[in-house]
Amino acid sequence: MPYWDIVARSFRIAWNHKYLWLIGLLSGEGGGFSFNYSQGTTRTTTPGRPAPSPDFAAVQQQIATWIADHIALLVLIAVAWLILVVALFILGAICEGATVRAAAEHDAERPFGLGWAWRSGRTTMWAIVRLRLLILALSLPLIVLFAGLAIGVFAALVSKNYVAVLPLVLLGLALVLVAIPYAIYVSFLDRFGARALVLEQLAARPSIVRAHRLLRKRLGRSLLVWLISIGVSIALGIGLACALALVAVPFFILGAFIATGSSAAIVPLVILGVVLLVPIALVVQGFVAAEISTYWTLAFRRLDLDYPPAAAAPTAQALPG
Repeated sequence: MPYWDIVARSFRIAWNHKYLWLIGLLSGEGGGFSFNYSQGTTRTTTPGRPAPSPDFAAVQQQIATWIADHIALLVLIAVAWLILVVALFILGAICEGATVRAAAEHDAERPFGLGWAWRSGRTTMWAIVRLRLLILALSLPLIVLFAGLAIGVFAALVSKNYVAVLPLVLLGLALVLVAIPYAIYVSFLDRFGARALVLEQLAARPSIVRAHRLLRKRLGRSLLVWLISIGVSIALGIGLACALALVAVPFFILGAFIATGSSAAIVPLVILGVVLLVPIALVVQGFVAAEISTYWTLAFRRLDLDYPPAAAAPTAQALPG
């Protein structure tokens, strides 16, 4: 299997067709809204006397009181967050199908553009949504187990049952060892399933079955493709960090120089830095997302092909006499 050709070709396709950066970025974009509240308390300690241990019951009571006083605001935030998540989830489903189809068409060197990609993504939107929900359902047991362990540790700390904390932590570490290969397996189902759905026009559940069978049939190739993708992601991440550093470091140096004279000038400098850094980060992240998605699409198209074995090097024969 031409692994290096897949990497090089995915870079060329992602670089030559820059609309892939937009839909690639949106296909992997997640939405979330966090609302944190912290209340500071002043405590005095007597010299020579150890500080008192935190009173979890009092903290729990403060949190409950604050929630009761701001329930309307919390409900509003929860509804807004839910709407945002659903909208981004559907938009991501459209863009994922669009990116996969566009990468395959460009790999076949057929004319394709943003409009065609968007229409293709809309065609497979609900199937991708169902596929993502099935992948989420497969991931749900791990989420429930980790959430249960976290709640157990928190409950043990609140009740001051410190003896139960260590077994729960050890159980969590054992669960991590089991969760890692399972998470890798589910990620293969997600990668291969989405491409089977778009390129082979399968439904959501048959796409997962197809992904599972392909993984079993080509396990060695799949693992090598996955390892190469990790290496490519690390290299792209380093490149992203360097690109951002080229812009950020001069601002840090200039900010340190200005801070020695006037602190009021720092605020416009920070705003200018954010205005410059955020678009650059989004553009670079869009290219990274497009390249990774294209890489997996190209690998999927070649994964099940039978390649002729490499020709063995001729062996030197001893001359007679």
